[in-house]
Order: sequence, then C-alpha cells, then structure tokens
Amino acid sequence: MFERAYYKGLQTAKIAEKVRDEGFDPLRISDPPGAVYPPHTHPETKLLAFLQGTMQVTVRDETFSCAAGDKLLIPGNVEHSARVGPEGCVYFWSEKLI
Repeated sequence: MFERAYYKGLQTAKIAEKVRDEGFDPLRISDPPGAVYPPHTHPETKLLAFLQGTMQVTVRDETFSCAAGDKLLIPGNVEHSARVGPEGCVYFWSEKLI
C-alpha cells in the first residue's frame, strides 16, 4: 500500500507515465499548508504519487508520513483522511482506469 521513495529521482512527467502504466489516470493537485481532508471513502481505488511537500494520510487506523517520491495506494471503500504539511503538498491523485 505505502512505498517510500518509490518515485525518487524521477521527473514529474516520468512519474505520470509510471502511474498511467499502472492503470491510473493522474491528476495533479496542489494543496495549501494545513489543508485537511476529513474521513471519507471512494468506491474506486486511488493512487497518490507525491511530488513536493508532505502529507499525513490515515488509512483505516494506520498513518503514513508521505513526502516527495512516495507512493500510497488506497483501496476502494476504505475510510481515509489526510492533513497537509506546513509547506503544502503537490501530488498526483489518480483513479483506476476502466
């Protein structure tokens, strides 16, 4: 589910390519410092590929400290929440392609 430094050293375009190769459609998101996503679910699996900054993401009862280069896969219908770090966070929020 969580892979630290999975995309380390790769340029943004190469990360997007790898995300697509895994069957996901990457959408670049830029969140301001301190933004909060309260607990919620999505019916589809999500892949987050972190480009800049940090974010604490809680999936079920486990919290992941995500930073640039990290990858987090959130299964569909699983409750999760997040808090963006003090420098903001830029990441690909990706939905599984059909």
